Amino acid sequence: IILGLLAVVGIGYTAMQGVNVAVEMSEVSRQDVFEYIAEDAKTRLDDEYIIDMPIMGTVERIQLEIGDSVKSGQVVALIDTYALEQGIREVEAQIQQTRAFESGVDVEKPKEEDIASAQLKVREMRNALDIAKNNYDVLQFNVAEAEKAYTRAKGLLDAGAGSESQFDEAELRYKGLREDLKGAKLSQDAAEKALEQADIALKRLTGSIDDNEYKRDSYKAEITGLEARLATLKDDLKKTKIVAPVSGPVLEKYIEDRRVLAAGEPLLKIGDMDSIEIECDVLSEEIAPMRVGNRVEIMGKALPGRDSIFGEVDRIYPSGFMKISSLGVEQQRVRTIISFDNSAVQLRPGTSVDVRIITAEALQTLAIPDRALFRDQGEWSVYLVENGVAKLHTVEVGLRNDDWAQITGGLEEGATIVSELKNALENGIDVTRLD
Repeated sequence: IILGLLAVVGIGYTAMQGVNVAVEMSEVSRQDVFEYIAEDAKTRLDDEYIIDMPIMGTVERIQLEIGDSVKSGQVVALIDTYALEQGIREVEAQIQQTRAFESGVDVEKPKEEDIASAQLKVREMRNALDIAKNNYDVLQFNVAEAEKAYTRAKGLLDAGAGSESQFDEAELRYKGLREDLKGAKLSQDAAEKALEQADIALKRLTGSIDDNEYKRDSYKAEITGLEARLATLKDDLKKTKIVAPVSGPVLEKYIEDRRVLAAGEPLLKIGDMDSIEIECDVLSEEIAPMRVGNRVEIMGKALPGRDSIFGEVDRIYPSGFMKISSLGVEQQRVRTIISFDNSAVQLRPGTSVDVRIITAEALQTLAIPDRALFRDQGEWSVYLVENGVAKLHTVEVGLRNDDWAQITGGLEEGATIVSELKNALENGIDVTRLD
């Protein structure tokens, strides 16, 4: 039995001596080798502006549609001016009438109807003051809420967790409401002054029926109040032509038909095309080698006539979030923003692209195909081909990607290796180049 087994082994060894394996071979050459993180991504606009109602009124039907482009300063919506124009005419007529009354002070003495008129004026001024106070209180509340939103948006932006468009929107609303609050305060002050003057006028009228000089002051105070109201109406009239703050496409349209809206109601959302960027959600376990400024290769079918373009990492968010993958797996990811020059490719917001975020690179370094590497007793190894024989050879490896592996030691430029492994390969076996 022992002799039989030895005979079988001898026959097998003799047969193996004649084995010659055809394999793919390649030479050690110099290549650009870089490590990267590959992800799906999409474009977005960093700056988006919501245009809202500056005053209460009837907005006309907006002719723009989603996707239409507008220029900075272009009128995008109109508010019906009829009520404001009539209000201005009414106040101007009241001012003219009051000035005529003031001119007649020297020849006129107070009468019972004058006292009744002054009492009515006091009631009107008190009602006007109540309205002004209510308006001021409402605006105070809105300003406080807007300030909280502004502070929160600023905090998120400073922390890198919010977008500049959200901050700009919160800041624009906060500043606008503050200006409205100032106007409301002026209106309230004017109403208080008008009421004060109306009270003075009534007291003087009832206190001295024969002394009509009190009316001069009364008319002057009334004119002051009317002029303040006129200034407010004229300022509102200027706001009836609503213009675009930037050039870009219409992203959202919040109303369709003619409607009566309160101040602050949104009308349109416009995007600034110059602020387009790429949003990419990177797996949290891959984020460690990434840095702001890393080069990014951008690829995909959306690039017209180009294989790829390059951008760079602009922002890395400080915290991650949970996201469900297309396979239904929960993954922890970190949002990353990539900047690039869109002038040549003209990508639209929401376009899908593929990105390779380059985390390390070595230019014109010794490299071999990555598929030629394998582990042998914990060491990186290759099959080095010398005189038609594949010899197991230990190498030192640097950067790697799906195509190339950097060789930092163990091989010289021009050396021939087996570039695709096969099960039949073993140390010392004869090999020939596969055509």
